[in-house]
Amino acid sequence: MTIFAAWQQLASPQVTIAMASMGFDWIVVDLEHSSITTQEAEAIFIAAERQNAKPFVRLPSADPYLARRILDAGAAGLFVPVVESRKTFDDFAEHCFFPPKGRRGLGLTRANSWGKNLKDYFEVFKPTIIAQIETKKGAENIADIVSSAFLDGIMIGPYDLSATLGTPGQFDDKVFKNICASVRVAARNNKKMIGYHQVEPNSQILQKRIEERYDFIAYGTDIVALRYSLEGIRK
Repeated sequence: MTIFAAWQQLASPQVTIAMASMGFDWIVVDLEHSSITTQEAEAIFIAAERQNAKPFVRLPSADPYLARRILDAGAAGLFVPVVESRKTFDDFAEHCFFPPKGRRGLGLTRANSWGKNLKDYFEVFKPTIIAQIETKKGAENIADIVSSAFLDGIMIGPYDLSATLGTPGQFDDKVFKNICASVRVAARNNKKMIGYHQVEPNSQILQKRIEERYDFIAYGTDIVALRYSLEGIRK
């Protein structure tokens, strides 16, 4: 069954509740292309949890210490932008796991109810780590990237990827489509989830992505959906 993720760029828990109420499985807080702060992200996490949606964050970069803070605040997982090599990804990802697997610091935080659930959180919690393939170089190195033991899945970032190919926003371009297909195959061959960000909130295009058997699809963004819903007042 396809997992659907809502992409949030507005710093409002009310927006979170509205989107989660539509049946989204994940709420992804975009810290790369928004002005949302870590404190505002934490409030969004709480709103998502109350709607039984898992809170995720798209980081602005592979910053291990920001990742630690976000996980401490209660994120269920992370989207890591512009992943181009396994080594760089692994160097980052080990900060997301407690020893002995990684080197994340352990403190009393909201994620473990400030110590109430410390043991269970330390022993059981495992963040979902998604690497975003957004460049030609990342696509060329996909076989190595998907072999990472820290990695749960791959998400294709279509706008950035198409831009690095010299065809920004041209998702029907043959080279772009072939690269997406090769990334899907590499992920599945290594038993990793494969996802796609369908930015345009178009149900017909969404159906095509579902037919391509992506494991998860990030659908639209809150602001893009708002703009599309108001389209047509001036012609």
